[in-house]
Amino acid sequence: MTDETSTFRNTSELLAVANEYCYFIENISKYDFDDTIEFLRKILPMLYLKGCLIEPAEECDEAFMQRYVTEETYQDIYNEIRNKLIVCNEFYEFDNELKEPVAKTVAEGLTDIYQDMKDVLTVFMRGIEPEKICAVFYLHQWFDERWGAHIASLLPVLHKQYTDKLSGSNAGTDFD
Repeated sequence: MTDETSTFRNTSELLAVANEYCYFIENISKYDFDDTIEFLRKILPMLYLKGCLIEPAEECDEAFMQRYVTEETYQDIYNEIRNKLIVCNEFYEFDNELKEPVAKTVAEGLTDIYQDMKDVLTVFMRGIEPEKICAVFYLHQWFDERWGAHIASLLPVLHKQYTDKLSGSNAGTDFD
């Protein structure tokens, strides 16, 4: 298999998973808490794995990469996620630079991932080749800088919700 074929396949597979993620996030209000946690526990590792396989384009004219998710859309998505996951939205992560725990939110992490995925999906739907090349470049860069780290931070929180449900320690959530 050539490098070009491998890169195309890896990008296509990531876009397929990203599409599923974006669809779910855009419709999160239709799902109950348990289904949301279960979906996120499964899709985020897939996104992370596919992100690890993306190789950056060698060159990118940054004029071709635009952000398509508006601030209003970002805020709407953030609010829907926050409302759905209110019981587990805030968590703490140790900041090595500050040498102390800092508050984070699940909603912000998931919305940041959504924004990056949706922007890249929009570029690929538009089908303009220089834009697509640039999108792959930024997809890799954003993985390194943002969405890969968000996934790594969010998985322990989602896993705790899952194990709490199994042990019957539902911390005020409505479990069936």
